[in-house]
Amino acid sequence: MNAFLRSWRADDADALAEVYASADADLTGNIPDDRSLDGARAWIEQIHRAETAGTASAYVLVVEPERRIVGNVMASGIERRHSSAWTSYWIVAAARGAGLTSAALRSFVDHLHDGLGIHRLELGYRTNNPASAKVAKNAGFLVEGREREKLLYDGIRFDTEVCARLSTDPRIPGPRLRMD
Repeated sequence: MNAFLRSWRADDADALAEVYASADADLTGNIPDDRSLDGARAWIEQIHRAETAGTASAYVLVVEPERRIVGNVMASGIERRHSSAWTSYWIVAAARGAGLTSAALRSFVDHLHDGLGIHRLELGYRTNNPASAKVAKNAGFLVEGREREKLLYDGIRFDTEVCARLSTDPRIPGPRLRMD
């Protein structure tokens, strides 16, 4: 599957709302509660404000040739004093299993370390999500600990593993995506 990363645009709101409407349970923690078209517009506007303020960076994962939105990689809570950020990602179920999320995250990590100069990247995933754990590992994130019952979805508590990647860690070999 041929894919690339690019910045979110205001005219992506319709496609993002479609992703929200078809989102499976695996995306519950990574997309806003308001999954309407207005919610999609508000999320994109919020991202643009945070990027302007220097506290976030987000890229949409697009597959070609149809230029369909299938995922997102994002750094939020960018903190310049300590040079750190919280990293997250999601991909629609139909695009999973092809290595796109790992390639997107490796590309994005390179951008965050090299392009934005962020030293420490952190992320977390539910311990019952081995696919997310594999994506993190494939991008060079190392597990630093477990947070017991950290997340609450539909009345069920989930443990998470917290990982980090430093700009001084060895680069992980593997495919990267073009960043437009």
